[in-house]
Amino acid sequence: MQGWLLFQHALDPSLPEVPEVLRFQEAAIAQHIDLEVLQPQRFDLVVGAADDWAVTYKGRPVERPDFVICRTGAETDYTTLALLRHLERRGVRLVNGPAAIERVADKLHSLQSLSRAGLPIPRTILGKFPLDAALVERELGFPVIVKTLKGTRGAGVLKCENRSQFEDLAGLLESAHAQADFVLQHYIRASHGRDVRVLVVGGRVVAAMERRSLTGNFKSNVSLGGAAVAYNPPLDMAELAIRAAETLDLDVTGIDILFDEDGYRICEANSAPGFQGLERATGLDVPGAILQWIVATQDYVPPVPALPEGDALMDLVFGGRGGLRAIGDRNTDARGFASAVGLRLIAAGANCLARAALPAVLVDRRGRTDLGLKALFDGTATRIPLGFDDIEAERILIVLLAVSIWAAIIPWLAGADAAISGILSVIALLFPIAYLLTAPAGRVRNIVARLRR
Repeated sequence: MQGWLLFQHALDPSLPEVPEVLRFQEAAIAQHIDLEVLQPQRFDLVVGAADDWAVTYKGRPVERPDFVICRTGAETDYTTLALLRHLERRGVRLVNGPAAIERVADKLHSLQSLSRAGLPIPRTILGKFPLDAALVERELGFPVIVKTLKGTRGAGVLKCENRSQFEDLAGLLESAHAQADFVLQHYIRASHGRDVRVLVVGGRVVAAMERRSLTGNFKSNVSLGGAAVAYNPPLDMAELAIRAAETLDLDVTGIDILFDEDGYRICEANSAPGFQGLERATGLDVPGAILQWIVATQDYVPPVPALPEGDALMDLVFGGRGGLRAIGDRNTDARGFASAVGLRLIAAGANCLARAALPAVLVDRRGRTDLGLKALFDGTATRIPLGFDDIEAERILIVLLAVSIWAAIIPWLAGADAAISGILSVIALLFPIAYLLTAPAGRVRNIVARLRR
């Protein structure tokens, strides 16, 4: 495969992003991928040329790549977006696409998109002059977080402890005729100096780290001296990160999540997430994982555009959102609504079980149940799982084998009756067997191969 990695600067080792770009090249070599690092500003595009491709780099024609990874992040300029749109319209696979990158580069735009999807975010106000301290105090309270709309690695973020500090900052910005656009955010006290970076690749959480400030500062960025440790996100946090990635249409993203008093809030998303701290904390080969997902999904084309799982499930159970609204219209009290929804869920479950039990010749392929199940299946099939969790699976298997063997021996050492000891030993040894039998397809083969090596 041939790919491009777009990076806006020359590969100067003093730049903090350059080691990550070089890591991508190392991972590409290991996977036999030809990955070129190119600067968007060095391209020439001819729109409307007889040759529909019409792309040159440094004055020489270049061949169409199989995929393009954009690592320009918050520094993405118009030239880069124009190049990405040109490539997108000519069928080149982009990780990520121009619309998603442009949306995420603007913190307010991404927060608006997340809020519209019903995802939790900190309460936010767009900053404008003259700054209204009374409005900020009423809507957000103090302390308040001030952020520039475009920034990375913790730059352009500060905290005003009280109204007096905020008014001093407002006066300074106005007197200096500051041009930067910024937002004001409610300060999440429960997450002071602490957050979680969740890496999502292809709609799946592949790694996460908890970042903590070591100085008492409210910023936890590793680039600012914060400490990072591997973190196993709870199911609701992982689901929140996946939904954020889907809402923002990001194939690869780092979702920063804050701890709230009663749950979590999405702080921001990154289209080109830094990963040096994540690799040190988790041991995951991040570029390798991303490239592995690209290779695994390169030739996969869904037979039809798959509905999001939520919409497909809505169609299966209620016949669409209109059906659910009709239930609400007929049942004005919560008790009646709950009963009606429960009956629909039970009926849908019974229909699915019947569909599984019936011979293929008796299945109504055009029925609502079959169509709904097909939509759900197609939606989940678009996310091809990665195989880079084999090491962790191997560790689990070894620990499980050791514990099971020890549990099988204990009854004999304790002098229990032979029949009882035999039964307990068999039960103990069933656990690793059950683990292997329930593993995803291919995992057992990969684990055995690794153990042989």
